[in-house]
Amino acid sequence: MPVTIRTIIVGMGGISRTMLRALAEKDWHEVAAIVDVNADALDQAGADLSLPDSARFTDLDRALAETAADAALINTPSEWHYPQTEAALRAGVSPLVAKPLSNNFAHSQALVALAAERGVKLAAGQQMRYFRHYLTAAEFASSGALGDIEQIYFFNAKPRHQARNLVGFEQPVLWEMTCHHLDCLFALLPDLEPESVICDGYLPSWSVYDSACMINGLFRFSGGQHMIYHAGYSTQSDCYELRLEGSKGSLRCRGLHMSKNEMTYEFAERGGPFEVVDLDQGRPPTVPWSLFFDRWRAWLSGETADEPHFSGRKNLKVLATIDAAIRSLDAGAFVPIAADERYAAVFGGGR
Repeated sequence: MPVTIRTIIVGMGGISRTMLRALAEKDWHEVAAIVDVNADALDQAGADLSLPDSARFTDLDRALAETAADAALINTPSEWHYPQTEAALRAGVSPLVAKPLSNNFAHSQALVALAAERGVKLAAGQQMRYFRHYLTAAEFASSGALGDIEQIYFFNAKPRHQARNLVGFEQPVLWEMTCHHLDCLFALLPDLEPESVICDGYLPSWSVYDSACMINGLFRFSGGQHMIYHAGYSTQSDCYELRLEGSKGSLRCRGLHMSKNEMTYEFAERGGPFEVVDLDQGRPPTVPWSLFFDRWRAWLSGETADEPHFSGRKNLKVLATIDAAIRSLDAGAFVPIAADERYAAVFGGGR
């Protein structure tokens, strides 16, 4: 991998613009081409990036064939992820795919297998764990101040009353939101192994979505931990709370949304009241994409041999858990995860 990483940017919407702001500060990055089916979006992005017409494409296959690139940033609706990522892998270009890797577990497995076959590095855009409060909470949990953590409360919902591209999407919360929540949870508690899950999905009367846009769930983990989970897009106001309870006490983190650096921390010793604590201790807010891209570059360039959490293969742990949660909606009962043969390759074999 050369010192400079040349990328094809696929989909010139908000996610790509956010990524490009972070990448603009990296001297190792160069935009080789852009792809979008919307001519106006393509022209605007091309002008903003000072790209010639020859580097602007409406067709990804043409862009891959005519552009010397090392990676492709695929930021399109998730139902397009599978064919576009497959095309990049077959072209020998390393894809970085906006979450989820795909909205189909079998398709995601196929992409991971193809990446291994072709010797190409596949990554999923799981940057949320680099927000300051997750880094802070992970540090506090690992310090032992909470003791053995056994209970987790994870609540994150927001009032998105314009459904946009998710209006007719099946399971929008689990595929588009829970993928971030689970990755952040595994960052907080890396040894968690999902054992089983049951979820209930529903539509409030005021919702603009076509399928369940609110989720309540219960997760069991093999180490005896349990999580109460709430997420969705149709609350009437913002809702965010992360609570970790251990044998020594409880940590509560509250704010507007997971994608905000401003949070209030409260700690309660065992049996005692919550008290506000300043766990950040002057730690500046983070730019998650910037931290993510530093790790991505190190992995692509071979500077580090450590496979990151966002590799396609490692991201299957998140996607298997989501797939099981969706199955539990239909079953109306707890569904096994790590011990299920469907996910044996993800968790090292069924039990």
